[in-house]
Amino acid sequence: MSQTGNIVSCGGAPQEYGTLNWVVDFSYQLDAGGIGQSRVVVGNNPSVFGAAAPPATSALWASPTSAITVSPNPPGTTNPVLLPCPDIVKRAAFGM
Repeated sequence: MSQTGNIVSCGGAPQEYGTLNWVVDFSYQLDAGGIGQSRVVVGNNPSVFGAAAPPATSALWASPTSAITVSPNPPGTTNPVLLPCPDIVKRAAFGM
């Protein structure tokens, strides 16, 4: 069973994570109840040499209506978390 995460913020941080990558903070349901929050770096470019390693990486959304699966599962849940493509990425990557 999977769950859909709630995107809290989405923006770029090229100095830390490389260009054309998105830093996505999201919340999700914990297995024990309550809400957890985590971060994933989404994109197709590696991090900048010498920068801190990203906490996790996922490929860019395939389309404006697609979702990505955060892998590995964020702390505190055994259920995969799906993240729909946020509006800012729809505009920047897909011209919508």
